[in-house]
Amino acid sequence: MLLSTYKRVIELFENGNGYRSAAELKEQKITTVQIKELVSEGIVERVSHGFYWLIDKENGKPENYQLIEACMVNPRSVICADSACYFHGLIDKAPEKLSVATLKTDRSRMQLNFPVKRHYYSNLAFDEDMEVVETPYGDIRVYDIERSVCDCIRFREDIGEDMLNIIVENFLKLKSDKMDRLLAYADAMRVGKIVRNKLGQNEK
Repeated sequence: MLLSTYKRVIELFENGNGYRSAAELKEQKITTVQIKELVSEGIVERVSHGFYWLIDKENGKPENYQLIEACMVNPRSVICADSACYFHGLIDKAPEKLSVATLKTDRSRMQLNFPVKRHYYSNLAFDEDMEVVETPYGDIRVYDIERSVCDCIRFREDIGEDMLNIIVENFLKLKSDKMDRLLAYADAMRVGKIVRNKLGQNEK
């Protein structure tokens, strides 16, 4: 690769805060062969099909990079359940697998460099209670804390009882003023009784 081409590619990545899609690189006349060369030389990392990261050995990747990359690779996905609870500070350690919500009809590939657990949702209230958090590297779409706790109870078999107990205990300490909305969501998902029992709420 010519030095001038190499410098141009590095500049493109730096102007994109380290991330670029294959489509963006192609628009700038960067060939697939040149991208593969950068990957093989350890200069660029292939994040997923069609997405790349300029490796920064000094500073590493941005905070919450897994959430950023998942939302980048699939713009319709939403961070959910235990991963959303980690983002909201209810647990101190990131789950081993990133929990991501997608519609049942969404068959987009999400092959990333870390484990992903996909939870398939119906159209019912899929976009409700979703927050969009802007970062210099891309937006993070994540469910709010109340819905995330409810989803953890729904997916309790995947998450595990010990982790769920920590999440619920820390959530109750917050004394949320949105409990009614959480229970309404639980009722819509037909797990209202289970959620009320777990949260110590009286049946309505």
